[in-house]
Amino acid sequence: MIAIDRSLCIGCGNCLDKCPCRSISIEDDKAVYHPEKGCIKCMHCGAACPCEAITYDGGPTVTGEDLPEFSIDFPNELENLIKSRRSYRIFTDEMVPMEEIEHALDVASWAPSAKNQHPTKYYLIRGSEEVRKVTKLIMDDIREKQDERLELLKAYEEGNNKVFGTASTAILAYARCNAVNPQTDTAIKMATAELVLQSRGFGTCWSGYLMRSLNSIKALKEIFSVPENNMFFACLLVGYPAEKYCHIPERIKRADIKSADWGNSEA
Repeated sequence: MIAIDRSLCIGCGNCLDKCPCRSISIEDDKAVYHPEKGCIKCMHCGAACPCEAITYDGGPTVTGEDLPEFSIDFPNELENLIKSRRSYRIFTDEMVPMEEIEHALDVASWAPSAKNQHPTKYYLIRGSEEVRKVTKLIMDDIREKQDERLELLKAYEEGNNKVFGTASTAILAYARCNAVNPQTDTAIKMATAELVLQSRGFGTCWSGYLMRSLNSIKALKEIFSVPENNMFFACLLVGYPAEKYCHIPERIKRADIKSADWGNSEA
């Protein structure tokens, strides 16, 4: 629970202004916490407090790190990273260090989440043998059902694994379906992790084929077991890229932005 040390509080009101739930008031020139007002534990109050008077369960509400100062070139560098990121499908045999995966997912903990719920959790596929086993289960399922996925089977038999490419690592992200916005939360987290990984020299690719297989194939559900009312919302392939690109590709579809037609509305 949030607690405010009155001996440290200077009554500046920064925490009150930042709290999205209005769970803090100023009384007798000191901040007072009201848990009954629906605090979502976002720690905005702690981040805004200049004297670190706010704690959570007896511990700090902030990391202790100074706020970073970005270089004047940072906006351009960020834009270049976003524009130059590619969906890699061909990777070297070298395994991505586990600490790099953990670092990217840890940074993604700071990505926004509806009501600050952060419902996303992860499985990992690590190594060519695990990839082979998962691929076999998917292809066996396609052979049995003879459905619209036959293109995947045909490509695989021709040497093109459309599910994994040549990746030997995959991050499988799942969340509980009754969270406020599990699909978007998971997508934001994985997109954040992807940018971290690509900024550190790793290649990534979103695998919709793998995600759909995890949610539909019984054998995979037994291996990658998730609690009832949970499902996989994103899968990200990761590796050292074996592909090279020379240019930023053109985007045929650009932002399509409109203004609402208010007409004669008096709202």
